[in-house]
Amino acid sequence: MPRLNPMLLFFSAAIIGTAWSAPTNKTHCGNDLCTWWHDTGEINQNTPVQPGNVRQSHRYSVHVSVAGRHDFLDSFVYESIPRNGNGRIFAPSDAPNSNTLDSSVDDGISIEPSIGLNMAWTQFEYGRDVDLKITTIDGSSLGAPEDVIIRPTSIKYSISSSKDKNGGILVRIPYDKNGRKFSIEFKNDLYTFRSDGNQYVSSGGDVVGIEPTNALVIFASPFLPSDTIPAMNSGNTQTMKPGPINNGDWGSKPILYFPPGVYYMNENTNGASRKLGSNHMILDPTTYWVYLAPGAYVKGAIEYTTHASKFYATGHGILSGEQYVYQANVDKGYTSVKSDQTSLRMWGHNSIQGGQTWFCHGPTLHAPPFNTMDFNGDVNSISSRITDYKQVGAYFYQTDGPEIYPNSVVKDVFWHVNDDALKIYYSGASVSRATIWKCLNDPIIQMGWTTRNIHGITIDTLNVIHTRYRDSNTVVPTAIIGASPFYMGGMTPDPNQSIGLTVSNLICEGLCPSLVRITPLQSYKNLVVENAAFPDGLLKNSIGTGQSIIPAVSRMEMDMKITNWTVGGEKVTMENFQSDSLGQLNIDVSYWGQWSIS
Repeated sequence: MPRLNPMLLFFSAAIIGTAWSAPTNKTHCGNDLCTWWHDTGEINQNTPVQPGNVRQSHRYSVHVSVAGRHDFLDSFVYESIPRNGNGRIFAPSDAPNSNTLDSSVDDGISIEPSIGLNMAWTQFEYGRDVDLKITTIDGSSLGAPEDVIIRPTSIKYSISSSKDKNGGILVRIPYDKNGRKFSIEFKNDLYTFRSDGNQYVSSGGDVVGIEPTNALVIFASPFLPSDTIPAMNSGNTQTMKPGPINNGDWGSKPILYFPPGVYYMNENTNGASRKLGSNHMILDPTTYWVYLAPGAYVKGAIEYTTHASKFYATGHGILSGEQYVYQANVDKGYTSVKSDQTSLRMWGHNSIQGGQTWFCHGPTLHAPPFNTMDFNGDVNSISSRITDYKQVGAYFYQTDGPEIYPNSVVKDVFWHVNDDALKIYYSGASVSRATIWKCLNDPIIQMGWTTRNIHGITIDTLNVIHTRYRDSNTVVPTAIIGASPFYMGGMTPDPNQSIGLTVSNLICEGLCPSLVRITPLQSYKNLVVENAAFPDGLLKNSIGTGQSIIPAVSRMEMDMKITNWTVGGEKVTMENFQSDSLGQLNIDVSYWGQWSIS
């Protein structure tokens, strides 16, 4: 397919009347660099922003220049806050911060709002090395270059002080065909999470994680390949207009195109007055491609109904769930009533057929209210191709990574999650170059909940840059590699089935949780962990979050091989793996002789 010129995307904003760049802001979109701006940015840390506005970072300004050119362009800095300014509400019609959600419901958020935790991010497209300049909105200091930490720390950057009159920090970002996705952190802005073993506490307890209070994430993306940009024309493309989205506005053409601008699902549904956050887009069966242009910010969720063999979500725009309440149940008026079947997914399909493949390349997902992506139907013979996909502001429980279906390929992703990050439920899946920022719920890699017979799965180059588990748990395992017990009752482990998985080049930064916590629901054959590093150490506290646990289950096999695992620079071996030693491995004696570490 012919590639859409980025300049056309830039100028399309003016053509359709969308606010793109305020006169005081300087942007550019060419083959070397493309940045964008929203002149409806709203700095607001307490309440929902206006429907047509975008929450703008209260702290950071980011500017980008082709390396060495010193011609800096503005790059809009978005911001996410826990609960999106709505507070603990039950229904979309409830007033913000009216506290209508039942006190017995734990939405995964506790002290975060009170400490002012937030996550800012910016994205730009680039085809050459660039210089990134970061300053503060209020002119305060970010500290010296040596006080800057860029995670993953395994990738090194040149950091210096800006010589401009407004100061700031400069970071040289080399061009990378796979893109660069990183968190830039300042030592004067770090918060230490402490826990008493049940909940976070402001003092006492044990340190379980350290995160920036005002997080800043940078997404430097290569321009999209031509085959990820649809060939659009008036006959096959429904072009959306920024502003409210009413039912049916998305039409029935094959391609749904969101130019730059801010969009939001309207209050009005089928003539009935309903509040924002009580609607989502159910696409026509003819529509198989959703394209989010750079600078498109869509408040809503997308449900496919197409049976096309290939269907798509591409572009460097943003899909935001900020207007939805926690667990938004579609069948219950989008209220906070958990349902594994009908709570809203940001990407969904409820009638998928065998042989279909979902291609997701480029979008950023913000503030999901529940599981981020699930397809229902013949899921055992579908697949996905997920590339340059980002997830931010996932503070609620159940905000996991997308499903990884059979023979799927996931690469070059950055996911902030508060549930299972990499869901390993199907054979043949491949994950590479994944960066994970983990909250407190469930493991990084999840293989459990039911008995499985899956093999040929590879995870390579996995960077875990933050964790902050507040308790020691095996049901929702506090671990890098985990397998939960049965989700449903009445099921029995089956030793004749097995899981085979290879995890290689794993780096966990900060004080890390346990390497493995597995409740065996089937045997494990050829479970390989190679080249794993915990450079900052393994948690060793009274809570017990650093201890790996594999309990005995009758007749199960545990063929596990761990090679070249270091903790604080020291190699874990068969001499120091024990639960009270360096590796903190507590593996039942019934498996001894089946597994090894070297």
